[in-house]
Amino acid sequence: MPTQTHLPVQPTGAEEINAVLAIVRNNGQVAYVAYGIPVFTHAESDAVGQRLAAVQMMELGLARREDLSGALHLDRSTLTRHSRKVRTEGVLGVVQNKRGPKGAHRFTAEKRARAAQLLDQGSSIRQAAGQVGVTEGTIRRTLRRGELGRAARRQASLPSGPSERSQRAARGAGGVAVQRHTERALARMGQLQEAAPQFVAAEAVRYGGALLALPAMLALGLLEAGEQAYGSLKNGFYGLRATLLMLTFMALLRLRTPEQLQGHPPGELGVLLGLDRAPEVKTLRRKLWELTARQQAARFSRQLTQRWVSENAQAVGLLYVDGHVRPYHGTTHKLPKAWVARRRLCMPATTDIWVNQQDAQPLFVVSAEANDNLLAMLRREILPQVRELVGERRVTLAFDREGWSPKFFQEVFAQGFDVLTYRKGAYAQWPKRVFRTVEAIIDGRKVSYQLAERSIRVLPGFRMREVRRLCENDHQTSIVTTRTDWPIEAVAYRMFERWTQENFFRYMRQHFALDALVNYQVEPADPERTIPNPERKALAKELRASRAALQELEQAYGQKARANPEAQRPTMRGFKIAQAKLNRQLREAQAKCEQLRARFAQLPKRVALNALLDDAEIVRLAPEAKHLTDTIKMLAFRAETALVRCLTLSGVRTEDDGRALVREMLLSSADIVPQAAQQRLLVRIHSLANPRHNRALAKLCETLNALEFRYPGSDLTLAYEPPPVA
Repeated sequence: MPTQTHLPVQPTGAEEINAVLAIVRNNGQVAYVAYGIPVFTHAESDAVGQRLAAVQMMELGLARREDLSGALHLDRSTLTRHSRKVRTEGVLGVVQNKRGPKGAHRFTAEKRARAAQLLDQGSSIRQAAGQVGVTEGTIRRTLRRGELGRAARRQASLPSGPSERSQRAARGAGGVAVQRHTERALARMGQLQEAAPQFVAAEAVRYGGALLALPAMLALGLLEAGEQAYGSLKNGFYGLRATLLMLTFMALLRLRTPEQLQGHPPGELGVLLGLDRAPEVKTLRRKLWELTARQQAARFSRQLTQRWVSENAQAVGLLYVDGHVRPYHGTTHKLPKAWVARRRLCMPATTDIWVNQQDAQPLFVVSAEANDNLLAMLRREILPQVRELVGERRVTLAFDREGWSPKFFQEVFAQGFDVLTYRKGAYAQWPKRVFRTVEAIIDGRKVSYQLAERSIRVLPGFRMREVRRLCENDHQTSIVTTRTDWPIEAVAYRMFERWTQENFFRYMRQHFALDALVNYQVEPADPERTIPNPERKALAKELRASRAALQELEQAYGQKARANPEAQRPTMRGFKIAQAKLNRQLREAQAKCEQLRARFAQLPKRVALNALLDDAEIVRLAPEAKHLTDTIKMLAFRAETALVRCLTLSGVRTEDDGRALVREMLLSSADIVPQAAQQRLLVRIHSLANPRHNRALAKLCETLNALEFRYPGSDLTLAYEPPPVA
């Protein structure tokens, strides 16, 4: 039967069946509302009224059999049978006059009351069935009939198992897993700022273990810094909170790009957000574009960094600084090239300079506009930001040989910074007798080195401390620093620990897609910006090769002169005549070196960027979206690290083992049970691979429960329940 369409806004508290029909339960009555208008009502205990209402809704075309089956918890064949009986027998056809007992004779009233109490307290259906002494199917059937009290009916009003959620998600009239039609309608009209999180009891939610990281994410300031930097997004179903949480959950679950959301059930991911489903790829992309357009990624990152420094100021006494090159594999745009060390190739790329704490946790990152070298970025970007973070306190910067510059060392030492780096260039070997074995325990680790030290003059009036390590192969590694207060073993240990930053880059590439492009947008670059002349660099390499060839010829000529038989060629003239070919090669090599030296002297040290790219448009990859996602990945890494440190206290031996265990926990399934009476959200984690992991999970849950974090946007306190430990 056709009906007149109205504004699709349902009454407050209505349980939506589809975009048209909703059910309102109030004071023991059930009302069926279509387009906001009541069309049928009956008592909650009236089973006949429910059957008749279901038939009427189908006959009026207000709902499909599949919609009513999920909402009323009736099998589709049952609805078909009721519809057929009404057509043939009338209303009396849905009145059951069955023989036998008229009530439950095994699942008595006392057992039903006990089961309702257990379910209200957050027990699962399986646990309640075991304690009461009935089958799980018995409780499920009683729940569907609404015979276990108001709270239990509310728990059974939505699917609780994966199969039921899957069926309901597939039947969504507005798309897969779309259930909150009223709020989405308001969002389309611009009347909803952001959908509030609403949780219903759900069993075996895929990726439910990711909620273990939520307290760490909140403690690190994800939402607070996001609100300070961005305020709020445009009115819509998905707001700033849902967007930031979704991006962080994606990083923790190893979803490298928004496009990978297409291969994961949106309804299951939506449970993590307290929504009916996760945003689609195009929706998440649109939110990213909105955030990017505001150009607040630097402020967002700065707010987080300031929070981290203020909470642990001692961790920034030593900072590791290093560049990471992100290759560009596209052909649409022409970018400046950079040396990619791990591939041993010079490729179009973008260089990012990362600053990490001494425990390898990331602090902030800046992008070089035209692949500037480390010294230029230290002067222009890194040092001002560090000074802003720590105030007037002295900070030690550790970096590799790329930052070698005695003039720079003297400059930053006067500004209140200390440096720690490897010595660059050739240097004479120290005698072995000056080295001594040094053993110590640093950061809980036992170290042993063969070390020696002395003071060296790197510039007139400026001296530095040089520490050398003698390796087993007799190689001497030279370290220079302005720190004179550190013990000699601390200097060596802190310098060699710079490899923790390299390990951080490798881990981020493998697990957090550090090199992945967020988008393909570019922006104009300054065409007059000068960079080191690559032609001069290539010519210097050719000149070194020519000088090496000349040196080999000179050595060969000297050997010929040394072995000259004077009895046959007593004069120099005779020797030159005999070695005419070698002499000619020497003159040609000398002439080539002179030509290259003259060309090298004429080339400018720096050239404008547009002189290198000919007529191509001078562009660079848009850094805003990349900066935003890199900041979120930094926060996700720090959240994972916080969980690893909690596990370390539980007996996990190494950091690698801890990170593998955390990944297993985050990817595990969990039951999500809202408990309104206790104002908490119970997250019941499913069992892991072995008892040892379950024991570690139990310790982690105990730690997280003590924090008493609330789920953002709600008044529910997060409570974690581990599986039983044998």
